[in-house]
Amino acid sequence: MIKMNNVRNKEEALQYIRSIRRETAFMFLLFVISAVIGYITAIMYPDRVVRSLEELEGLVDLLKNLSLLQIMLLIFLNNALKSLLILVLGLGLGIVPFFFIAYNGYFLGIFSHKILMEQGPLYLVAGLLPHGIIEIPMVVVSAGIGLRLGLKGLASLRGESVNLKEEMITGIKFFFFWIMPLLFIAAAVETFITSVIIGLLSQS
Repeated sequence: MIKMNNVRNKEEALQYIRSIRRETAFMFLLFVISAVIGYITAIMYPDRVVRSLEELEGLVDLLKNLSLLQIMLLIFLNNALKSLLILVLGLGLGIVPFFFIAYNGYFLGIFSHKILMEQGPLYLVAGLLPHGIIEIPMVVVSAGIGLRLGLKGLASLRGESVNLKEEMITGIKFFFFWIMPLLFIAAAVETFITSVIIGLLSQS
């Protein structure tokens, strides 16, 4: 077990990442499979695309009335709070992070199909890659920690010797020392870089 006071150390953080590699890999695979299912669903049932994207349209309308700094903070707080919640609520046998990742992968698949059909692959890559290369792994790692906590909780219920409190504190500290700062960077990139790239592509 990694000492919670050392998780801020880079070497200890990498050790912790390695310790949750199976749970994280599972969540990443779930995300990819869900995205593929979402993409196929958008092809087979285009009417579902409209319904699934209604909440996104509402968010876009909200963002129109905000400054860039407010948009960045809103994106950051949204991603950070959700990531922290799926981490902590993973204690419930990992159910919450499982469905959260499955839903978001599914939604991304639907959204990707819409963008590809309307704007093309370059627009999709430009809209997702700059910030997504940071944001998606951080959310997946949070879900991986949540799944780990769920499995440890299950082991504890079975009577196995598990220091669940230490596991929880280590996961939360890892979140605040590493995941949250990177989510802040991702939000800044999405607001100030991704939006500029999308704007340039829209004008071309």
